[in-house]
Parts: sequence; C-alpha cells; structure tokens
Amino acid sequence: MPYSNPVITGHAPDPSIVRVDEDYYLATSSFNKLPGIPIHHSRDLVNWTVIGYAVTRPAQYRRDGRDGPIELFAPTLRYHDGTFFLVTTNAHPGQGNFLVTATDPAGQWSDAIWLDQGGFDPSLFRDNDGRWYYSRRSFDPGSRNEALGPIVTARIDVQTGELGDFEPATSGAGGFVTNDIEGPHIFKRDQWYYLTAAEGSSWKGHMQTLGRSTSPWGPFEPCPHNPIMTHRDRVGHCIQSLGHADFVEAADGTWWVVALGTRHAPLAQHHNIGRETFLLPVTWTDDGWPVVGEAGTTELQVNQDIPGTLDQDDVVDAEHWLGLKWPVPCTVAGGQVLLTGGSFPEAGRDAGLILRPQRADDQWFTAELTQLPDGSLAGVGLYLDKRHFAYAVVESVQGRRQVRFRVSLDGLDHEQIMPLDVAGNIAFGLEARPDRYYFTVEGEPVGEVSARLLSAEAAEWFVSAHLMLVHFGEGEAHFDRVESKLLEPRESAVLPAFLL
Repeated sequence: MPYSNPVITGHAPDPSIVRVDEDYYLATSSFNKLPGIPIHHSRDLVNWTVIGYAVTRPAQYRRDGRDGPIELFAPTLRYHDGTFFLVTTNAHPGQGNFLVTATDPAGQWSDAIWLDQGGFDPSLFRDNDGRWYYSRRSFDPGSRNEALGPIVTARIDVQTGELGDFEPATSGAGGFVTNDIEGPHIFKRDQWYYLTAAEGSSWKGHMQTLGRSTSPWGPFEPCPHNPIMTHRDRVGHCIQSLGHADFVEAADGTWWVVALGTRHAPLAQHHNIGRETFLLPVTWTDDGWPVVGEAGTTELQVNQDIPGTLDQDDVVDAEHWLGLKWPVPCTVAGGQVLLTGGSFPEAGRDAGLILRPQRADDQWFTAELTQLPDGSLAGVGLYLDKRHFAYAVVESVQGRRQVRFRVSLDGLDHEQIMPLDVAGNIAFGLEARPDRYYFTVEGEPVGEVSARLLSAEAAEWFVSAHLMLVHFGEGEAHFDRVESKLLEPRESAVLPAFLL
C-alpha cells in the first residue's frame, strides 16, 4: 500500500526506531519541551501514536535531580529481553549523556544513569554475544584540519553505566564525506557491522552516510555510493535536510529507514513545521550495501507497500500538551483546558504557557476563552523560543477588556492594544499559512506576522514555532473548543524577492 511522507508530522526530529515482534517503537528529540523524548508506537511503520514520554522529571534529566535547564538532543531507543533502553543527551552545560530504562515503553522510565559529558548523540548496540557498545560523536572544533571530531565507541555495562575506553570508529577527525559527523548508529546484517551517521550539519546540506566492517570497532569501509541519503542536490524540492537516520528490519523481512527532514513551501528558504519523521524503503545490493529510497531520495507520496494494512490518517489528532517545565501547568477536564497563570515567555522557564507542534503549513488553530481572572491576560500564540514569539491575548482590568497583540523577534518588539467590547466567552483564531500567521479575536483581525521570522532558520535553532495557549497572571484561565484542523492550501507569496 503506498503511503505519504512525513509519517510523523510536526516537531519529530532525530528518530530512533526498534521493532519488538510485530510492534514498532520510535523515539524523537524534544529539546527544551517537557515531557521529553516522546515514544511513538506503530504496527505498520506509517501510522504512529504517542504512547508516552521517556523523560518527565528532574531525576532523569539533571545530575543534581533538581528542576533546571534542559536541552534533550538525539535519543537512541533499543530493546532486549523485555527491557527498553534509551540514551540521550541533556546538552545544557554541566549535564551530558544518560541512560534510562523501562519494561513498558509508555512509562514510567527509570531515573537516569549518568554516563559521560563528552560529545552528544549517544547510541547503543548489542551484539549477538551479549556485549553492549556505546557510540557517540566527539567534538573537537579546534582541530588543525577543521574537522569536528570522529565517532567514538566504548564498551558499556547497561546495568551500571560503566564505560570502557573509547576508540575512534571513523578515521581522522571527520566523517565518511565531510568534516562533521554525528548521530551514529551501529547495526548488524549477516556478517557485516554497519555504522551509519549524519553528516553535513542539520540544515540543507544534511546527509546520511554509512560504512561497514567485520568488527563493531571498525575500521569501517565507506559505502561506495555515499551519501546513502540526501536532498542536498535537490535545490527547490519541497523536502530538505534529509538525514539523521536509523535502520530497522520489518517483521516481513524488508528493511526501512526513518529519518528527519523538513518541508518547505515552493522555493522557500525557511520551514514552518519543524524537523519531521520520514520513512524510506531500503533494498540491498548483491554485495551487501544498502540503497535507500530512490537513489537516496524520497517524495511526499511513496509508491511502496508497507508492512501493514492500515490507512494513513490525515487528520490532526488530539495530542498531549507540552510545557517548559514539569508538570505541565494545565489540566484537561470535560473538554476544557484549565491553564495555570505565569509570567511572560521571555522569563524563560514559564509556568503560564502550553504548547503543541504545528502539523502543517496550512492549519487553523482555535480556542474559546471561557474564564479569565481579573487582572490576567490569556489567549493564543506561537512560541519558538524566549526571543521569538507572538501572541494575541485578552486583558481583563477591573471588568474591562482589551486585546493585546505582541510580536517579539530577537529583541525587536511590537505591541498593539485594541478595545474589546465583549462580556462573555471570547473566540481566538490563528490561521497558519506558508508565508504568514494571522490572528483573530471574535472573528476580527488583530495582527499578523511573517512565518519566515518565526522559523528555525531565523532563530538559528532546530525547533520551529509551536502553537501556544498562554495565561499571564494569577489563578486559572479556562479554554474550551480548543481545536486544530488542516486547511486547503492556497497561493502564497513565499518566493525570493528576485523572482517576484
């Protein structure tokens, strides 16, 4: 049955996958959002559901076990004999790489076993003899040849986290193709050990490379058709940044790759909906090299049978709310979202906002405010980071109401205040388009902002803007009819100026 890419829309980068009998489990990065490292489940590699989160509390993501900054980079998910193993990195200074385990991937997961503080993108591999290996990228930006460091591997005791001595798995300080290699995974097929990794940074030069060896230590012979997957040479294609992949053998014996990629409007240099998870089939040459997708590329529609019979769902499903601290400051009761107040987003770890990924370039996000404490502000918005956000909120002061529309872009702020003569519930709307976001209150326009200025490219970061409910002040704001739906695409002006 043909399928559509991406198979997980919205913010779902750095996928790592494992099969357990007929079931597939996949973990993705979450950066500064909590709960962290969502765990997805599927039985056909195309239809995925978030069943839980691997990282939910400070005892997992902070060495001192106290609440604090978090930046969860690429995870690796593996399984053996009834236990799931997940390694990832809290990239905030002073933290590092850690291991958590669970017998149920939906959670709860164990407290962290802290590993090392060098490099990031940790990975696990269990050999047939029961030995476990731990690989990660190193990081040496000061090397003479400008390479950023090799992939390194050590033995690991997954019960204690004890590491053996590290050995370089790639030659020199670079990768198979470029001077920058990361996101390693080792897997075995027949007599060969394969080391696959991402190269070329995580932007439009992104690619996946691979080498093989008769030993998990290497040396790894580079694949003769490296990179095995990339869209770096497809200028103007809607899919970019393809890479950071993980391999899996399906229950029917076929092989597949999951990888991150970005979707772009025609000729747009930015993307609005984050790094998403793409699925590509794998075939093997007679001499044992993988061929990924169509000569290392993919399309939005893939004419390939999948190991399952379920139809892919194109509806934006209900999903968990995310926050910048744990627990997330909201409850959902009787269809309402009850949101605890807090300070402005630029304060950092904010208790007054909740987030969910944007799932499509053309999307409609609505919410009805049914209760607003006096002296508070509440509404809808977009949040990329504490220096890139926009919102439309209603302010209640001594029973009188007004609308505040604010945009903050890397320290440049714009705010507009408008009167609002509405005593009852207040309907908010946010229309997402490839080139702009449009805000409405009670059906009337209150502001708009360029999508490019709220993109990952503008912020020079790996996360795009998330849809937001926000409440500044005391008590609880109550929202009802919180809905997201896909819109029909329309023509937009996302073209370089020289082509207009």
